[in-house]
Amino acid sequence: MRRFVLASLVAASAAFGWSLAAGRAVAQAPAAQPKAAAPAGPTVSNPEEVVATVDANGATEKVVKGEVFNVITRYPIPPTEDREQVYRDAVDTLVNTKLVTQFLARQNIAVKPEQVQEEIGKLEQGLKAEGKDLATSLLENGFSLDEIKKEIGDRLRWIEFVKSKATDAELKKFLAAHNDLFSGTQVRASHILLKTEPNATDADKKKVRGQLLAVKKLVDDGKLTFAQAANKYSQDPANEGKAGGDLDYFNLNSGFIPEFTDVAFKLKKGSISEPVETPYGYHLIQVTDRKEGQPVDFEKAKPYITSAYAADLQRILLTEARKSAKIDVKPMPKDLFPNLPAQAPEAAPAPAPKAEAKGAAK
Repeated sequence: MRRFVLASLVAASAAFGWSLAAGRAVAQAPAAQPKAAAPAGPTVSNPEEVVATVDANGATEKVVKGEVFNVITRYPIPPTEDREQVYRDAVDTLVNTKLVTQFLARQNIAVKPEQVQEEIGKLEQGLKAEGKDLATSLLENGFSLDEIKKEIGDRLRWIEFVKSKATDAELKKFLAAHNDLFSGTQVRASHILLKTEPNATDADKKKVRGQLLAVKKLVDDGKLTFAQAANKYSQDPANEGKAGGDLDYFNLNSGFIPEFTDVAFKLKKGSISEPVETPYGYHLIQVTDRKEGQPVDFEKAKPYITSAYAADLQRILLTEARKSAKIDVKPMPKDLFPNLPAQAPEAAPAPAPKAEAKGAAK
């Protein structure tokens, strides 16, 4: 299951940024929204084409093709990567940025001009240490100084918002609830993925879930091992090497989406989950090993705990914002990526008749 990281000029220089964890953006603070690439870099036709709209709290914002292109061309994408999923991830990142920015604007948190200028000074110092200057970096990354100042202001507002929430009592409660994250506990897991389309109906999802339950029954009945079932049915592009769905060891800070890790870290060694829904579709998860971490010293780990708390706070914020927001994502523009051949995995079996599926989850 893929881990795809997105960053920006402000993120790289100020240590704040969006990260796309197997499809969902989580961050300490909103990063600068990418613009169409500078003339010297890669370009795309019709960069102002609207690929998504976000209606929230009476305001409508647009995500344009140039923004998405700028995001996806900043990092190398393997030929096996699912282009449609990368597109949706990039759009989600931009949508989340806009939703958090709107939220911060409603908080009326004051940021003084001198605070922003101080951050600009730090940014200039960091770039100078790398032999660069701000003006050239802005041009290369397609930003104006006013845009960077606005994004820095939003970052400072986010920091102040987190400070108002992250009391010691709140952080200790968060540590207790997420001890595996801070102790460094690792699990080794395998998974089987059956995809759903972004705009799948409830009926479509029910059908895919039923297919996955039929796969699970094959494993439960001993007709296939989990690895054999993964190689035969999983639609995760990363399993094309017939790895049996193995994801190797990972911890809660490895970049996997929380819908996945929340289940994986609660499973006992050797057990198989019921179908788990994520933005990718439905997964069966099998934990094959677990390595316990070390005790956590609250004071020493406090900065890290605060950072993770802020990320979780933003995740909760975005979950709530998306409930009321109307988000319309257009089909991926055909010229966003080069055309690459795609291999479809073998279709999953149809769900077993009800009389034969008593062992399957409802």
